[in-house]
Amino acid sequence: MTPDRILRKIERCLALSRSANEHEAGTALRQAQRLMAEYGISEIDVAASTIDRVAIKTPAGREPPRWLNCLVQLVNSAFGTAAVYEPRRTVGGWQGDFAFLGEASQVRIAAYAFEVLQRQLISDRKAFLNGMHKRAKRVTKVRRADAYASAWVAGAYEHIVPVQKTEEAIAAIEHFQQRLYPELESLKAIDRGHRRDDHRAMAKGYAAGRHARLHSGVDRDKHKELTHG
Repeated sequence: MTPDRILRKIERCLALSRSANEHEAGTALRQAQRLMAEYGISEIDVAASTIDRVAIKTPAGREPPRWLNCLVQLVNSAFGTAAVYEPRRTVGGWQGDFAFLGEASQVRIAAYAFEVLQRQLISDRKAFLNGMHKRAKRVTKVRRADAYASAWVAGAYEHIVPVQKTEEAIAAIEHFQQRLYPELESLKAIDRGHRRDDHRAMAKGYAAGRHARLHSGVDRDKHKELTHG
């Protein structure tokens, strides 16, 4: 594996190669090309070196519920990231994490946004589930709570502006992902569906989701919180 210091040096040389000073730019470009040839590094390898991974725990097991995967898609859309579900077997069963992949400057914020919104969504879904009629069957309660949660995410979508990723950024993330997860399988999320009589649950979920706030400027280091309600 190429040392990080070499990748950083190539990045600096490539940055200098765009200098207005032709002599400086030419020297930097030749230095970058020499290092890339010496270590067998391609331009996509350099681009992928700027990609980072941040994992967030979820309460899901071997397969996450569809509504949680929808929340991941919302965060990816808002911050230009990608995500991979990482299930693992534990003593008590299965535990899963969502690993966010993206530019180092954005992926920490995206992961934190997911962490906060996940906490809000799970809390609201639990309150809705506990508020249903006690005589309702368990399977009905869970299905309607899922429908509520999916609609919650749809409501939250009103507050985001999707990030338009460049082709270079997409390629860098995909290259990083392929190196880190060479045998990645398609995600199979649990989808319990919904029925016509679940429309009230969905309406309540959508209204609750519209109160969630997603700000792209959120940064864990600045201790800023996403607002809710």
